[in-house]
Amino acid sequence: MGRRARASAGSKAVTAILVVVLALALRVGWVLLVPTKPVGDFAMYVESAAHLVKFGSFDAEYIFMPGYVFLLAAVQALGGGWLACKLVGAVAGSLTAGAVYGIARRLWESRVMALVAGLLCALWPAGVALASVTGTDMPAAALISLGCCFLLRYCPARPRLAAVLFGVFMGLATYIRAIALPLSALAILCFRASGLGWKPALRNTLLSCAVAALLLSPWAVRNRLRYGEAFVGDSHGGLTALVGANPNSDGRYSRSLNRMFREATGYAVLAEPHREADRAALSLALPWMRFDPAFTLGLVLAKAERLLVHERALLYWPLFRAGVLPEAALSLASRWRSAVESVVDTFWLATVAAALAGFGVALARRRWLALTLLPFVVVLASLYVAIFADPRYRLPISLLVFPFAAAGLHWVAQTARDIIRARRVSRAVRWEIALALGLIVATFVGAPALAWTGGKLREHHRWAVQLCHVNQQARLCSWRRTGPRDDDNTPSIRGVWNGVGLAIPTAVPDRQREGAVETVLDLPPGDYAIEASLDIAPLDASASVPAGEFDLRVGANGPGATVSLAAVAQVTRESRSVPLRVEAHHAGGKLPVRLHIAIPPGAPPATPLGRLWVTGIQLQAR
Repeated sequence: MGRRARASAGSKAVTAILVVVLALALRVGWVLLVPTKPVGDFAMYVESAAHLVKFGSFDAEYIFMPGYVFLLAAVQALGGGWLACKLVGAVAGSLTAGAVYGIARRLWESRVMALVAGLLCALWPAGVALASVTGTDMPAAALISLGCCFLLRYCPARPRLAAVLFGVFMGLATYIRAIALPLSALAILCFRASGLGWKPALRNTLLSCAVAALLLSPWAVRNRLRYGEAFVGDSHGGLTALVGANPNSDGRYSRSLNRMFREATGYAVLAEPHREADRAALSLALPWMRFDPAFTLGLVLAKAERLLVHERALLYWPLFRAGVLPEAALSLASRWRSAVESVVDTFWLATVAAALAGFGVALARRRWLALTLLPFVVVLASLYVAIFADPRYRLPISLLVFPFAAAGLHWVAQTARDIIRARRVSRAVRWEIALALGLIVATFVGAPALAWTGGKLREHHRWAVQLCHVNQQARLCSWRRTGPRDDDNTPSIRGVWNGVGLAIPTAVPDRQREGAVETVLDLPPGDYAIEASLDIAPLDASASVPAGEFDLRVGANGPGATVSLAAVAQVTRESRSVPLRVEAHHAGGKLPVRLHIAIPPGAPPATPLGRLWVTGIQLQAR
């Protein structure tokens, strides 16, 4: 290597180091200034590490990947406390800035564009804020971005080294978050884009996967000894899928799901036997996903929006979650919340717009190596959206967006300068402008449209699941809307762990308004008694309820029980519930149970509208 080449390499290294130092300084400063405390899952990681240090093993409830806990355990074994554990996130965040710099330097072969990408990552407001969270997301994102950096850097000239390094980093990332493992197979795209033929590209990809698998083999052996089966993932994938498919919460976590799961299956979340509980959860989640395809599509769109759109949601864990900050610090953060969220959202939306422009330019110029980052983004997003999406899961996706954002900003500046100097626009530049603007407009118009469509699908096809009892055995009953539908604005149902809520339709002068839901139970022949309790909520002392009737019917043409809504409201005001009982003979097979509300024409409207809740549903053979 000549003197000039050594000087150039040294200059690159210095620039990358300065970017990492800036990112580290900002994140360490944040950790030192903001007195956060680990809560929830983040506290669980710290506590699990303490258990590992003290007893040399994981606690009985630990079902996650071990990498991050090993890291925290090492910190604690060296005498570090909460502050030292939080600094792990700061260091990981600073490494991501260096990785983004390296990725952009390789893709665009421009020090300026690499510097812009690194600075975007270093100054990323949400990334700085998340440095104080003792979670797996930032360390996993750092390892994934470093793996991509080394893969891109060495794949043209030293493909075997690239394969080995990529496999190492994907294996390490999988030790922290299991979702990183499928990314190993995407190395083939980088090898092909760098000029290798299909056979050597496939060989190097298999080498990368083999290295990752070899690195994970101790975990597979441990699982074989622990559970009697060898696997390299965790033991909560089914539980996570169950949360993501829950219609009652639109795929969000809710504590009531834990109770439903425990009573319906006999297994408890986090309790032994882990593998059986995880499989039981998956066996519930898959039918939920198939129950109503239109609702599932709407739920997928909601999870995609949750994962990719709202940047301000990332501030929940480091600032606004209950118990994270002391009262005085929380009061100060709340006072500035609107301004801080605006800054965070504006930064992210501007970054996305610039990245779309950069992607469009890469597409127009056929920069295939740069375009190989897109499958990484698509695979990560697709897996999270299909299973369970949380805003903080987007961190590795965001890191892979920054190199495109740097390219987009550089292209805008360069194009504006060329147009001003030449006072004309070439055909190639016009095509690039059209493609970049088209992607930006399509995304910023299409994303809200898809979110709106998802909301409409969920409301129009909403269904609910609740715990009912058949012959004193717990069972999950799935309710869907049925019967006449006046219009798309007819209120839908809501579900809780032990019941369903039917919105009381608004009365209209010219026709009867109705709402009905139904569940179908597969039962042997016999005589059955069905019991349930009714109340209305919310319902304050001054609220009026329209004249109307509620009907509980067993069987398609079977007996039913009817009660007026006014009677239910009166008992509800006395802090009691209305019991209903229906007896029916069943010939065997599928037995429909129907809940129906009818509001006659011209009835005075409820003030305010409440929801009729049907809880404690039990069927008992007589």
